[in-house]
Amino acid sequence: MKKIILAITVMIICAASAFPAFAVFENPPITDEAAYLTENQLDELSEQLEEIRKQYNFDVAIYTENVMSGEDAMNTADDIFDYNGYGAGGGADGILLYVSANPRKYWFTIHGSGESFFNDNGLAYLENKVLPYLTENDYHSAFKAYAEYSGELLEMAAQGKPFNKKQYDMKYLLCVIGGALLLPLLLAFAFMKRKLEKMKTAVKQDYAANYMKPGSMNLALSRDIFLYSTVIKTEKPKSNSSSHTSSSGESHGGRGGSY
Repeated sequence: MKKIILAITVMIICAASAFPAFAVFENPPITDEAAYLTENQLDELSEQLEEIRKQYNFDVAIYTENVMSGEDAMNTADDIFDYNGYGAGGGADGILLYVSANPRKYWFTIHGSGESFFNDNGLAYLENKVLPYLTENDYHSAFKAYAEYSGELLEMAAQGKPFNKKQYDMKYLLCVIGGALLLPLLLAFAFMKRKLEKMKTAVKQDYAANYMKPGSMNLALSRDIFLYSTVIKTEKPKSNSSSHTSSSGESHGGRGGSY
């Protein structure tokens, strides 16, 4: 009997070890004390954030207040994160978007691995996606954008390539330059094709020199001149330079302001 119990115990341990460990989150993804969202919107966004949490084992949360409970948005957001058990795993990895109605302030607070996943460039990128909706009091769209682009930044970090603004801008710039160069080439090709089609009297020659009128060209000097070179520098992603210590003694990064 003891052997059977031992065998069952070993099987259970082996089965448990075959599955990856997922973080347990102590708080719901959204706490909407300011009542910005309808019940349906709250359910929709909660489901979206829960999927991101489970996929990356990283806490992505939203917390709103009608009246700010702390001295400023940064300290309030940090304290809500620290004293309410936000964050995933032993490092309490996560990001929390805090929004207050009075005064109209917001703050992204990050902790643990979030300080490298959401570096200065990444936070600025996220803020630019969220802030326009906040200023229009469109909280549902603001929080949807927060969830969507937080997931995008986490995916980039998971691939070992945290958001880098210069690389992102370079890709856009190369697309613009490529389009600007391709269009004239296509137009020139179409123009030359039409010209060649009209040249019915043209006769194919065996040598290139046969296409030139005798005496029409006299090359006196030939030389190569080096004009310029192009150097592209790639910036390494930086950790958040706005790191600070919260009232609980925890290190946080963050970004925010008025809306």
